[in-house]
Amino acid sequence: MDASLEINLSSLFLSILAVALSGYLAYRQALAAHGANLIPIIFTAFREWRQDDFARTQSYILHELSTAHDPAGGYAGIPEPLRRDIDHVTIFYDDLGKLVAYKAVDPKVVISTFGLTIVRVWDVLRPYIYREREIRGTQFMALFEDLACRAKDEPPSLLHRRLGLRKDTS
Repeated sequence: MDASLEINLSSLFLSILAVALSGYLAYRQALAAHGANLIPIIFTAFREWRQDDFARTQSYILHELSTAHDPAGGYAGIPEPLRRDIDHVTIFYDDLGKLVAYKAVDPKVVISTFGLTIVRVWDVLRPYIYREREIRGTQFMALFEDLACRAKDEPPSLLHRRLGLRKDTS
């Protein structure tokens, strides 16, 4: 092999290596930027979830709603101002469902944190929401439902094991 061919092949190899390395670094940078963009979303969701009004309304949904109000009137049949308070909870979960469905946030982050409660709240509200869909003819709260289904399919305990979360066995 003559010297010019060796130089050309070496140059070609180095060029391919440089392009591959640049692509890898760009990919890593995109992942880091995506993670950095998620931090404010996640902290906002966590803060909202811990608010007293939110927690009180969520507790009402879980422990009193189904005995106090018949789902036959649908979601809109829940009287005001209670329905406005319940909107706060359901829209929160529907918005989390949007973030998951559109891949703006990793479903594992949402489900490993909120999954059990998402499922419990959905199970109570399902008859109200399904009846509301019949009345409206829409897919009311479809993203909340999708999120609850995802949480049922891949529960937090499974995600915690996959993450390798440790347990204090002392």
